[in-house]
Amino acid sequence: MDFLSQVNNIKEQVDFSESFRRDNCRLILIAGMGGSGVSGRIFSELCPKLHITVVDSYKLPDYVDESYFIICVSYSGNTEETISVANMAHERGLRVHAITTGGKLKSIADEVVEIPAGLQPRQALGYLLMPLINTFMPIGSAERNNIKNSLELVKVEDVKKLSEEIASSGKIPYVVSWEPYASISYRTKTQFNENSKLSAINHVLSEQNHNELVPLSMNKNMKNSFFFISIDGDSNSRSRNRMDIMEKNAGLNFHHITAKGDSYLARYFYLIHFIDLLTYYTGISLKYDPEDVGVLESLKKELANIR
Repeated sequence: MDFLSQVNNIKEQVDFSESFRRDNCRLILIAGMGGSGVSGRIFSELCPKLHITVVDSYKLPDYVDESYFIICVSYSGNTEETISVANMAHERGLRVHAITTGGKLKSIADEVVEIPAGLQPRQALGYLLMPLINTFMPIGSAERNNIKNSLELVKVEDVKKLSEEIASSGKIPYVVSWEPYASISYRTKTQFNENSKLSAINHVLSEQNHNELVPLSMNKNMKNSFFFISIDGDSNSRSRNRMDIMEKNAGLNFHHITAKGDSYLARYFYLIHFIDLLTYYTGISLKYDPEDVGVLESLKKELANIR
């Protein structure tokens, strides 16, 4: 499957219906790295009724005990940090659930949701998210249709136009978001990193105002280094007011991306798809292969030889 087909495959991923056998718990720990681990960040925002801890390291926090529902997410099933967390959980006698295509994680987990292989992990976000949604905030066919309808609202020509502006600017993408889409700024950063081969910066309002507003307002050279993008959140929030004041007083010109769809989940998936296409076409405009992450694969191989 070529990479653009992988990007568009999210429309099929929404129908993935597998889930875990849910315990009666409110404490969730999701461990994962990179394109797999971002599913935990996003799900923690989608499901605020649960206390969700996201781990992106080798270590299971000391406080985690049998009261936690532990989910290890690794598309390949061989991510060493995630395997380390799973092993630490077993050492404490804790049950491990896994979302993976296979690998070592499949062989050591107590319960596995196996997802389709053949994609880059960062383009399997639907497969990684849906088992979490199906387990902890189950949805019916009507909501799945809402999500798929929202994906069709992404206008590819508008996306291409913006991607060409970013590529031709020679600037670093600077992405800001706020609730209820705060995690999308991080997803946007990482997709620029891997799909577009660009360094990028992400921030969340209102915390960004308490730090980064100073150099952006007072250091012209700094301000001129960035291509500003806003993933617009709640239009009635104080953060919306902050964005308006920041643009006016600091003289910043943000390109605003606004979610579309008939439900919160639908709007979130709209943004995921918009950003995936945007970063894909930015990479194409810069004459990079959006799929190529060979340097990361080389790093993993070298690490695997160190014991």
